[in-house]
Amino acid sequence: MFEKITFATQNKFDGNNPIDIGHLVECMIFYKSTCVIASQGILKQLIKYFGVDGLIDLIDSNALSVIYTESMVGVHTNTEGLKQYHDVVEITSPQYLYQDVLRKQIVEVTGKAGKGRRLANKIQDKIKVTNHDHSILEGTRHSILDQQYIQSAASLVLKSKLNSSVDLSGLRFHTEKQEKGIVVSTNANFLTLNKVYHQFVPPSHSSLTPASILAEVLELEKELYFASNNVSEIAASKISSDLAKNKFDYIFEKSFKTEQKIGNFNEFILDDAQKLRDAVNNRVITSKEAIEIIHKSNEFKDWLSNRQPDGDLIKEYYSEVTKETIADKLPGKTARFSVFTGLGLAADAALTGGLGTIAGVSLGALDTFYLDKLLSGWKPNQFVDDDLLPIIGKKT
Repeated sequence: MFEKITFATQNKFDGNNPIDIGHLVECMIFYKSTCVIASQGILKQLIKYFGVDGLIDLIDSNALSVIYTESMVGVHTNTEGLKQYHDVVEITSPQYLYQDVLRKQIVEVTGKAGKGRRLANKIQDKIKVTNHDHSILEGTRHSILDQQYIQSAASLVLKSKLNSSVDLSGLRFHTEKQEKGIVVSTNANFLTLNKVYHQFVPPSHSSLTPASILAEVLELEKELYFASNNVSEIAASKISSDLAKNKFDYIFEKSFKTEQKIGNFNEFILDDAQKLRDAVNNRVITSKEAIEIIHKSNEFKDWLSNRQPDGDLIKEYYSEVTKETIADKLPGKTARFSVFTGLGLAADAALTGGLGTIAGVSLGALDTFYLDKLLSGWKPNQFVDDDLLPIIGKKT
């Protein structure tokens, strides 16, 4: 644990801040290497907070790597009469080309064309560039059309976005592939659900719809694809964490040919973590001070990664890293880690021929890719950002 972690779009409730910079700083303190999968919005957020020189410092010290995606993925919905047809799509455009985007964003942040171009030249070769692999779309389609999986995923998305304030016990969410796209049939009353949702998330930002549920399924597949490719842990929002646990339960249930939940994750809480995340986000700690704390943490990371993780260990590490820094004086809060425990079961089953995939059970190609990564040693532990939720009162 604490070797590598992958960061993708996290904050689904603030389009101007698609990742939680404070959480990113915490990841760079805990993990030897943090990889950010950057859209245009994320790239600009990194440039604005750290500055080009700060980013170069973090990249050169191997605390951070950035992979810019020149494409976007999303859910496209076509409405014909009373019927909606959905599909997952990849969008490419000359407007997303890396070098043009980088120069434009740095010029906007610095306010100076000449300086912006010079800084862009300085950093452009330090950021990797990619597109979304087509298997992400195919894997998402397979997940959406698996009735067992999509039913549980839809319930989890709504439960998480509404913070369990609405009874969803009778929810039905069914999908069907038709000639013009995927059709969703559901008994969810989205008018009623949005009355609750819009008390805390403005309609101008988003509404709950069948397409928004499918978009969360797509987002998870994207996050898992990049994390598994990096053989890294995952910086997860509450929604992503819940969906990831559900996904791995689904994969193992199919593979073990059993309906019994295996319980593939254990959680532990760090109670007295300083409010470093909040201090970073509220600019109590400057980017320069944050980078200094990250560099100090490098002295202790080998010690942390070579020991069995638990709350006391993390607390001791956090206290040592922040000692005699500005973070040492911050008040406490909790931090949550979700640790993958299913690897031994999967390996035992593979050795004894007990995996359903070997017997021909139909996992999709992307799920099979995840399973292969798990059997090869990938541990999709999660550092969960519980703060990225609308504040909705729980049902009493």
